[in-house]
Amino acid sequence: MILRSSSLTLIASVFIFSSFNLFADGLTDLHSALLKLNGNTPLSAIVESSYTEKRGKRKKQKTINGLIQVHLSDNHQGLKLIYSSDILAKLEQEAAQKEQDEEAQTPTLNAVNGVGVAEMNTMLSSAPNLLRSLKKATFINEEVVLYNESNVRQLNFTLPLEAIIENKEVHEYVDDFKGEFKILISDTGIPLEASTTFTGSGSAYIFFTMELTQTNKSTFKKIDNRLVNIKKTYESKRSSTWGDTESQGYKILILQPDNLALASIN
Repeated sequence: MILRSSSLTLIASVFIFSSFNLFADGLTDLHSALLKLNGNTPLSAIVESSYTEKRGKRKKQKTINGLIQVHLSDNHQGLKLIYSSDILAKLEQEAAQKEQDEEAQTPTLNAVNGVGVAEMNTMLSSAPNLLRSLKKATFINEEVVLYNESNVRQLNFTLPLEAIIENKEVHEYVDDFKGEFKILISDTGIPLEASTTFTGSGSAYIFFTMELTQTNKSTFKKIDNRLVNIKKTYESKRSSTWGDTESQGYKILILQPDNLALASIN
């Protein structure tokens, strides 16, 4: 009886160990999944971009808001951003208000530059951008975490200064920097969510100092043969000689009905 019990325990242990190893190498699974998600399935969506920024000395702090919605489509003809007649009218109206009063609230005008072709292309086809990020990151470990009431794998990395600030001339003014990169993946290695957090401080000349903390988060969805970043959020706090700045914002892709049937569960 003892022999049978020991044998069953051994078999169960081997099975559990083998099952764990089957999904243990998350980094390999992630790379494999990203290489396959390089498709060009036609997509159309509405992108909503919003942000709020507070800056200046506390007693004279100024708040700036931005909000815009733009239609976009990506197909064999290329990527198109379509501004409705209502948006164009708001841009013209706010530009006129700004001409008359520098303190006028111009949310549409403030947000329009935040919806550019380069960033929209990255959101609609996120796999190549994630692969580039992985080349700059240093892998630390893999762990199991709870995400939407399910256990998923989280891959943890560190990021160098060069991964956040590409301008080499700025690097010499940074005295301290720490960057973290985390990716949540499914059993098949498909990214579910990614977050980047970095803090840094530096000085330029004798009179200028700055401290910065920022967190970016992206949520992904597999749409047919491509990986789409359907939501991006950020929170940032910056303190400098000239005052403090706090900002937060988001960009959301609202997929149009034709695309919903292509969306699959990761």
